[in-house]
Amino acid sequence: MSPAPLRLVVAAYNEAANLEGLFARVESSLKGRPWRAFVVDDGSKDGTGAVLAGLAARLPVTPVVHPVNRGIAAVFLSGLRAALDGAGPDDAVAILEGDGTSDPALLPAMGDRLAKGDVDVVIASRQVPGGEYRNFPPKRLLMSLAANAMLRLVCGLKGVRDYTIFYRVYRAGPLKRALEANGDAFTSVGGFACNAEMLLRLGPYSRGAAEVPFVYDYGLKKGASSMKLGGNLLSYVRLFRIHAEASRGGGL
Repeated sequence: MSPAPLRLVVAAYNEAANLEGLFARVESSLKGRPWRAFVVDDGSKDGTGAVLAGLAARLPVTPVVHPVNRGIAAVFLSGLRAALDGAGPDDAVAILEGDGTSDPALLPAMGDRLAKGDVDVVIASRQVPGGEYRNFPPKRLLMSLAANAMLRLVCGLKGVRDYTIFYRVYRAGPLKRALEANGDAFTSVGGFACNAEMLLRLGPYSRGAAEVPFVYDYGLKKGASSMKLGGNLLSYVRLFRIHAEASRGGGL
């Protein structure tokens, strides 16, 4: 029996200049391994849709289109629901950024770590030896370091040091159970803090997490970030209540 395809959820907002290069790297990194990408076009205005149509005509790429921009929380919900449809319980589901900063060359190592069977999420981490923040604007670097330190102190999830990175590989079964149990509240805080929220929501359904070193090069971005620093900080504060609720169920 051939292995199940690695399912990729790719968040894309105005990424017309980046997607061709990203998928060239995906093809190179996943040679010999089946994959299927679900690219969520979140109301892009720069021709992302046309680029996606071209990719879908020649690669295993499925566009998931939001006619208007709905934000990253809705992107995660749409992309994960599409990717989990028909997935087996041990299939791997990865989330990547469409701007090219999530290096696909790390996917085989992340998938191999998940396949060991003792954890249900593998995180590409800047917070472990060998991981690195590269070319980060000072304010964003400070926010990321502060948010991760705060979340480690308060939440202390097993095996997690980098709470705020997009780039992860999940086991489909626990992820699907957590998403079905929470519905749209799986990403209730909105903004980029919902990325940490997903780990908290997954907690009661998961055996834990592992991390692999990741060099995040902010200089690879070709467009401006849509992240609002102030609103994100307020969202992180809301995560503590969510952690208290989730931790009563045990898990991660």
